[in-house]
Amino acid sequence: MATSLMNIKEELVVFLRNQDIISIGNRGVTTSQDTGTFSSDSSYTLATNPTLTKNVRDVTVASVLLEFGTDYTVNYGTGVISFVSAQTGSYTINYDQGSSDSIYPDFPQPHLKLVNFPRIAIDIISSSSNEVGIGAGITQSQYVVSIVCYDKDQTDVENLVSNSKTAIMSNKKNLYYSNFITPSNVGPLLVSEFGKNKIFQRNQDMEVLFNYD
Repeated sequence: MATSLMNIKEELVVFLRNQDIISIGNRGVTTSQDTGTFSSDSSYTLATNPTLTKNVRDVTVASVLLEFGTDYTVNYGTGVISFVSAQTGSYTINYDQGSSDSIYPDFPQPHLKLVNFPRIAIDIISSSSNEVGIGAGITQSQYVVSIVCYDKDQTDVENLVSNSKTAIMSNKKNLYYSNFITPSNVGPLLVSEFGKNKIFQRNQDMEVLFNYD
């Protein structure tokens, strides 16, 4: 099955939300914790505002920290966690929820005002694929992801860019949908159109490599 571009973007968005690159206060979300006991459960619906879930921070069952993708996936439209195998034992789940956020898998709308920043936008801006292996039975793809940081102050923009890059580089082999991610181009510091030209922006591009279908 071909890699879903939305899966790549959503995982990066959730990852940066979990790293608190932008604080939960500035994101406009709150953090909740669910606890209880599973009895061979294959799925679980989050207890607090499940349809407003923005990111699941961690899932621990029977004192074992589960891994996203390997052990579970999350439907952020419904707030349902689906387990790869049924889970038994006491659980603790930490997650954020809210009606808005500041880190998104798309670019800001032109009507946004100063109060809507800081903000981070993530999108795939290019990709390439090659057939490899005997009989060309495998497709190797690579993607370029642009992480665009926006804020009212130049220093704050630079900090967003630096912190995002540092967090991703520290986990460059630990993501599920991106086998290996590494920084590439950095764009210029620009004055954006938002907030009556009072918002600065800079992009840090990342290459997602070695994805095989």
